Amino acid sequence: MRITNKMITSKYIRSLNTLSTDLDKLNTKVASGREFSKASENTSAAVKAFQIRRDLSKTEGYQANIAHAQTSLANTESSLMHMQELLREANVQIMSGNTGTSSADERKIIATELRGIQNQLLQTLNSQSSDIYYFGGSNTDVLPFTLDANGKLAYNGYTLEKPLPLGTDIENTAFIDSLEKDSRYVDIGLGARLIPEDPLDPLNTNTVVDPGSVFQYSIPGINIVGSGTTTLADGTKVSNNLYDLLGQIADALESDNYSHDTVTELGRKLSEASREILYNITDVGSKTSYLNFMTERYETRTLNLQDNQVDAEAADPARTIIDFQSQKVAYQAALQMGTQIIQPSIFDFMS
Repeated sequence: MRITNKMITSKYIRSLNTLSTDLDKLNTKVASGREFSKASENTSAAVKAFQIRRDLSKTEGYQANIAHAQTSLANTESSLMHMQELLREANVQIMSGNTGTSSADERKIIATELRGIQNQLLQTLNSQSSDIYYFGGSNTDVLPFTLDANGKLAYNGYTLEKPLPLGTDIENTAFIDSLEKDSRYVDIGLGARLIPEDPLDPLNTNTVVDPGSVFQYSIPGINIVGSGTTTLADGTKVSNNLYDLLGQIADALESDNYSHDTVTELGRKLSEASREILYNITDVGSKTSYLNFMTERYETRTLNLQDNQVDAEAADPARTIIDFQSQKVAYQAALQMGTQIIQPSIFDFMS
């Protein structure tokens, strides 16, 4: 069999192309640090790598949600601390004005100061950041606390002294309960899931997020200020919400029928209602501590996943560089060999 020059040249070119392709793959592996660039190159490792990347993406999303909740809780705590200071000042003013030696003019001055604290309390209850109100529950873009036509405090459109003109006490209680539970939630990896809106109705196809599977990071304002009224022993109706109660105390101080006992009782009621702010500050602190724990947990998880990703995708640097250099030598040798296989002829010098 006669081996022609064309056969030799074709064989050489195919071998050279193979060497060039392998060299390019090794060059890419050295530059990227990855064992493979296509799933088809290592199917099992690629499937594992995709799973790890999916878990990393979820973890990054949870971390972003936690950071958002932490910022919101920090702002909430700051507002609650300010409210606590306002009510502490109000209690001091009430005690200084509710004495047997204070004159009517002095009591009117203190009443004016209490109304100033009222206004500051209202502004703080409507605190916001990035156009999101902290204490509005799921309502984030409409002023949550306003005053009705009679100057009484309203929460998300409902007057807090008599919140619900729905008719029965059961309906009112159920609605108040829904306002107290109306909050903002965020998914931090607790297994968010949907549940039937009414578990007792098998035909009810409406679903809601299960509160136990997500993290509640906002405090409904109604839980801070209170709602409804309380009737005292003398038959006097007292507001349960802090704003209206401050106004009632101011009215009692400057009233022509001023009563030391009445103001004392109202002041005691204010002190009791003020405890809710302290309870909510404690609640914010516990939520923040839990988020800090989850942050550390996800940081550790991220490091572990990144290690797994390296095991699944990364190429051995030393081995890869040695293979690349060996392939480079082979390629250069093949190029030099080509000058010997394809001998120049007189036709190469003809113009």
